[in-house]
Amino acid sequence: MKRNPIASSARVLTGKTTVTAVLALSSLLAPVFGATGAEPIGLTVQSEARGGTDVAVGDSVLSQIENPANLVLQEHFAFDLSSRLSFPEVAWSGPIDESDSENRLIPLVNLGLAFPADDRLTYGLAFYTPVGLASRYHIRHLLIPLMKESVGSDLTVVGLTGNAGYRLTDKWSIGAGVRGEIATLAFDVVLGQAKIDLSRGYTFGAGFQTGLRYQARDDLAFGLAYCSPTWFADMTDGDTQAILYGLLPVSLGEGRLSNFRLPQKISTGVAWDVTDWLMLSGEIRWIDYSDSLFNSVTLETDNLFGLHVPFPVGYQDQWVFATGAEFKLDDHWRLGLGYSYGTKVIPRANLLPMASVIAAQHHITTGLRYEKDNWWVGGGYVLGLKTSLRGEGISAFPFGIDYGFSRLEQTQHSVFLGFGFRW
Repeated sequence: MKRNPIASSARVLTGKTTVTAVLALSSLLAPVFGATGAEPIGLTVQSEARGGTDVAVGDSVLSQIENPANLVLQEHFAFDLSSRLSFPEVAWSGPIDESDSENRLIPLVNLGLAFPADDRLTYGLAFYTPVGLASRYHIRHLLIPLMKESVGSDLTVVGLTGNAGYRLTDKWSIGAGVRGEIATLAFDVVLGQAKIDLSRGYTFGAGFQTGLRYQARDDLAFGLAYCSPTWFADMTDGDTQAILYGLLPVSLGEGRLSNFRLPQKISTGVAWDVTDWLMLSGEIRWIDYSDSLFNSVTLETDNLFGLHVPFPVGYQDQWVFATGAEFKLDDHWRLGLGYSYGTKVIPRANLLPMASVIAAQHHITTGLRYEKDNWWVGGGYVLGLKTSLRGEGISAFPFGIDYGFSRLEQTQHSVFLGFGFRW
């Protein structure tokens, strides 16, 4: 992660390629807005209204993404769509300047299909966008104080998954599936006296998921699900350059990130129909960030020196606790309320304001939907309460002097809506 400001051009090259790791890595640190970490609160209209609880409920075709065993609840051919529009408020304060992010509206879309084969077996297919981020700041930096630099990141991950759910008995169901994902990012960052620009890169990965569902009673269900890491091929970036003092561009060779994978996850939950008009749900998730690219990744370069540089990002494992309630207001209207809490994942020394957008720890959610026998439509709102992260005077990023004395504050707002059909 190094870039040497005034040195021979060979040393400058070395510095920049290391810095390429900073930008590429850090940009993948950026979680989707309305998320507890790098994981979204929920992928369905129904679950987002309930604080993200879904693994034991399974009331959407898209629930197969979290727990493929939930497919057995789909008794007819079904289609569900869920979309989200996020508009975060993010402010970065550096040692000598501050800036609000030029936030763009961030759209995310998920859609799923279910195909019952018989009374026991159901197949499913889903397209989803778990991550979408865009941030842009214009700010002066400590070692380039005379001009404002434009820095930020643009990250998207999309995936396609195929699943099958099978009913073993009246009470027990299992499910499994495979998925493929594409990650793309572009990023620029200032380290010391150099701004590093990374043009858009792409990588492809795959993983699998399994699930278990137990219907203990007509009014009580439990769910357990495992999502493997997504193992990606090395991310190869396009043209990369370093701009010294905001004036002198130096072209870099192609950079490549290896040991590139997204974290695994274990989820367990419960759903209880307390009365004919009230359902309560709860969920606990463990996300293994410490054994993923969010903790450490390796930068390899094809330049003269052939660098292999490990880069410690430092993300910690996260626990997420979610609870929700759904009220049947009448035969057709459903009101959802929820709360989600996630433990902190970003150490203060790893603050990189334009990339590691800190995740809100506390989310409050609500949603309303209208249901008929063969279709539904609904929407709602997610509020991520204000969260802040301040540097501790030192930075884990080489030449990241600014970030040891920076502060990031953000409030997350998201609206979601969707519809579905049954045949």
